[in-house]
Amino acid sequence: METGPNPNYVRIELIDDPAAIAEFGFEANCEGDDLICRRCGDAKLSIAAILVVPAGGHARWALCAKCLLEMP
Repeated sequence: METGPNPNYVRIELIDDPAAIAEFGFEANCEGDDLICRRCGDAKLSIAAILVVPAGGHARWALCAKCLLEMP
């Protein structure tokens, strides 16, 4: 019996395309923000993926490869 969307789940999108990551980085720089890993904060590491949460204004979290692989 289906009752509709489960309120305990949040839809996310994982963006790992280098061109899309570069575009997000450009947008962040235009807004005066640096695209650094939101988990470890190491500005020297390259961004491997971006998690986008569409609900609540399209929140974005950049992740380096190390932090991405450590996520459950």
